[in-house]
Amino acid sequence: MWSLNYENMSDFVRDASEFGFTHLEFNIALTPEKLKGLLSIGDLQVSSVHAPCPNVETAEGLASTLSLSSFDEDVRKLAIEGVKRTIDLAVEVGAKVVVVHAGYADMNPEIEKDMRKLCEQERMDSQEFEELKDVLVKARQFMACPHVDLTKESLLELAGYARSNGIRLGLENRVNYHEIPNLYEMMDILEEFQPEVVGYWHDVGHAEIQSRIGFTPHEDWFAALGDRLIGVHLHDVRGLRDHCAPGTGDLNWDMIARNLPENIIRVCEIGEWNDPQAARNAVAFLQSKGIVCW
Repeated sequence: MWSLNYENMSDFVRDASEFGFTHLEFNIALTPEKLKGLLSIGDLQVSSVHAPCPNVETAEGLASTLSLSSFDEDVRKLAIEGVKRTIDLAVEVGAKVVVVHAGYADMNPEIEKDMRKLCEQERMDSQEFEELKDVLVKARQFMACPHVDLTKESLLELAGYARSNGIRLGLENRVNYHEIPNLYEMMDILEEFQPEVVGYWHDVGHAEIQSRIGFTPHEDWFAALGDRLIGVHLHDVRGLRDHCAPGTGDLNWDMIARNLPENIIRVCEIGEWNDPQAARNAVAFLQSKGIVCW
């Protein structure tokens, strides 16, 4: 994400190193042109690649907008192809994991937006909030199942392609309630696949925001899926805004530290809008919490 602040990718790589980062995660922030610029540098240490990368324009829109759980078969197939291209890129750059978004259920996103507004107004104990939450939960229970089945179908094809290329897939928890999978769907999906092929990728900001608006408590993800955890996206949270530089929000980093297994990939997803000094301080802060070490 931080690369969005740069036209010249050599400058980005230089600053990332100066900030204390040892590896990069390629993701949807990379256009084909910026990816070409990065690949021309050579000798990059790439920990992981977040699908779809690069983020190309397709017949159905930007690759990043396509869903692996879509009812539209053309869209779903294009989403699968986008992940396969990302797997090819991971092989090219020597990464071992591709991070994947599963998709979403076709629901009205305005309900959750209204819930978030009430959260920001500190009105979570209001009848209005409870009524909105009840509507949202019931709607998702009705809508999600066929989308989860399509996610499994897509992942079955992708798992075979990934395994044949020596790549693991990391299925990521998501920031919005209508997105797939929730905790129980994640557990169900992962049971379908061998751990060495498909694992769990934990995003601390996504889990925290869902917890703050009254859904799955953050630590429950670790309790249920710690043995399948292969990587983590690290960023701070202020209110209901994530992708803040670590150390600039109010996330419970001590809880994060005690739940992270040792041998997983650690990636900072710091929004490009953060103060540069805050990004520069991120590694030292995470070291102080025992989350990263040399």
